[in-house]
Amino acid sequence: MRKNNFKQGFRDLQLGVKLMAGRNELSMVEKFNSIMEQIAEFFNRARVQVLSVPFDDDLEEIYFFKFEKAEWTALKIYYAGLFGLLNRKPSGHRKSIRKFYLAELAHISSLLKRYRLYYEYYRSGATDMDDILFLRGAVIASPVLLELPEIDPDFSTCGEYLFALFSAYESLQEYILEEMKGLEKVDLGSTVIPSGSVKKYFEYTGDLINMVELGYGLWLGKQFNNGKASLVEIFRWLEETLGVELGVPSNRFREIKRRKRLSRTHFMDLCRTELLNYMDHENSLEARPESDLVSGD
Repeated sequence: MRKNNFKQGFRDLQLGVKLMAGRNELSMVEKFNSIMEQIAEFFNRARVQVLSVPFDDDLEEIYFFKFEKAEWTALKIYYAGLFGLLNRKPSGHRKSIRKFYLAELAHISSLLKRYRLYYEYYRSGATDMDDILFLRGAVIASPVLLELPEIDPDFSTCGEYLFALFSAYESLQEYILEEMKGLEKVDLGSTVIPSGSVKKYFEYTGDLINMVELGYGLWLGKQFNNGKASLVEIFRWLEETLGVELGVPSNRFREIKRRKRLSRTHFMDLCRTELLNYMDHENSLEARPESDLVSGD
């Protein structure tokens, strides 16, 4: 598995894990062991590839550990946490289950506060500490990091583990909150789903470089989370929503800046032109006499 195949390999892993988690005929222990085995096999294959094919530069290494490897590790931490949660979950009245969930949420909140400096860095999308957090061999003089488990120095970084931890615990928070919503719901029996409520999915068939241009435009225009969404978060959202791989944003952006034949804002210029043409066409229809509109002349 080459490095440029990691994304597809990870998608396959996610699918395999999801299918295993849904096998109700297996015990919780059997499902957990199988999921951890699948994740371990993927990690082993990826480790061999990473150690045999050096990164081109520090930026490539930082990107790998900050985004790709952190996402893999988050999957492992999440399922370990989820099965632990399910194993500890009390049986009985909804009040006792709700009390248990509240305690788990408090525990997660306490952990995130313990690593507040790094959690704020994770949420901000900043990059100024990347060279000490996501390069192997970098030394971080921080007492709070002594609490972290030992990591593989050839295939992990402290920052990668922290980002994975934050992502996994945020996912566990979401899971718990959804479960708590379920506790509050009244059983209304079967309901009819309105035909208009079915989601439609579309296949993106345009040029990928256009989405890179759009992503930068949305980021610089501060269109998400009151301008606090990071460039990487926006690109992840675009990839997940459209089902595409946009690669390293900065590399694709350099392609845009080097354009000679086309405008550097080719896609946005195209959208602007088509939108103005559409407006002009609508205005021309509105300006026509009513008798012309009826007769079709």
